[in-house]
Amino acid sequence: MTDYLHELVAAQKRGDAAGIASICSANTFVIIAALEYAKKQNLSVCIESTGRQVNQYGGYSGMQPKQFAQYVRRICKKLKLGEDQVILGGDHIGPDSWRFENSDMAMAKARDLIRHCVNAGYRKLHLDPSIPCKDDICDGRPHLFLKTIAERTASLCETAEEAAATCPDNKTQIVYVVGAEVPTAGGMLKGKSEIPVSSASNVEETISIMHRAFIERGLESAWNRCIALVVETGATFGPDAVCDYDSKKTEDLKLLIEGEKNLVFEAHSTDFQTHQSLADMVRDHFAILKAGPCLTFAAREALYALSYIERERLEGKQGITLSLLSELMQELMNKDRTHWQNHYSGNEKYLRYITAFGFSDRIRYYWSDQRCADAIARLFQNLKKYGIPLPLLSQYMPTQYEAVREGRIQCVPDRLVYGKIEETLDKYAKACGGFTAKC
Repeated sequence: MTDYLHELVAAQKRGDAAGIASICSANTFVIIAALEYAKKQNLSVCIESTGRQVNQYGGYSGMQPKQFAQYVRRICKKLKLGEDQVILGGDHIGPDSWRFENSDMAMAKARDLIRHCVNAGYRKLHLDPSIPCKDDICDGRPHLFLKTIAERTASLCETAEEAAATCPDNKTQIVYVVGAEVPTAGGMLKGKSEIPVSSASNVEETISIMHRAFIERGLESAWNRCIALVVETGATFGPDAVCDYDSKKTEDLKLLIEGEKNLVFEAHSTDFQTHQSLADMVRDHFAILKAGPCLTFAAREALYALSYIERERLEGKQGITLSLLSELMQELMNKDRTHWQNHYSGNEKYLRYITAFGFSDRIRYYWSDQRCADAIARLFQNLKKYGIPLPLLSQYMPTQYEAVREGRIQCVPDRLVYGKIEETLDKYAKACGGFTAKC
């Protein structure tokens, strides 16, 4: 399946505005919606788990790489979607989850994560050791020094290659994505208002030093399978704002990557960009568009809309227990602030608003709680039993109302959630030009 990504790079080098959205999420609604959309549109799809979502200790999703891979494959089988249409990958695979430990221990755990990913069948890996660990000296910089990043990247790659060589069913070689100026996962931290664009000279140096680090470890073959470089595009998002992509600011980067035979760019933090901005990015050789929070954001919008319909429809009726989904989510986030305290700040009124509705979508870390699953199950049960009135659907989910009226989707809770997520998937697919390749 990674042949598809090589074809994508080749298409870019021919001058085609070809791209693919990489779905970085372990959320059930998002994965099902993405796989259904791929089947319906006959597109290839890239599904990636991040090192925080899925790792050998379970991550915040509670899944190890093997479990995540099996989960995706089960959905593919149920949908009768060919596995050859699905690229399984890992995003920000490195020591990030253990950055508060010393680098030796954190990197050892990162290498173990790499082995788990490869053994699970991941065939696209974004190797990311750019974040400093507890004992790293960075002189106040957000990232390690380039030479250290390159050495650690090559070390992670070496582990992946060794693991791949021992896989009995390894039919496809792994492709890699590397980089030194990697955007913060999940958008801007609090206190930030904009992100500078990587300079062409820094990127050129990154390519050179990364290449040298790979060669020193005898990884020439693996370097030839490095298909993309992560850089700062200037496009990102924060709690209540979006920094739009500006093509004029990346002109030097575009010219630089055109001179690289096997490399394109992978754009991170593309969430909440307009269709035109996404299309501009693909045209400027950001051929892989990472998307995650904007998709779980859409899922949350749909679930909350359904909970508002539930309240309007059923509140006060005898014998009915409401899901109280939004209240539950607020309670969970108030009790455990770990996942959002570095992203949001303000008075309690603002925090109540932004934790629920912020673009940073830190609420996504709480959906795996069993109490959330139970509340969603009750919400769906109530709406299935008593129905969703069309006037309320029009009020809270107008686009899905039109789809129901036109017979394109059923007026049932899960289909409405998938339909909401599909709005965002469709924007990415159109920006990527519907690129297809024989795999």
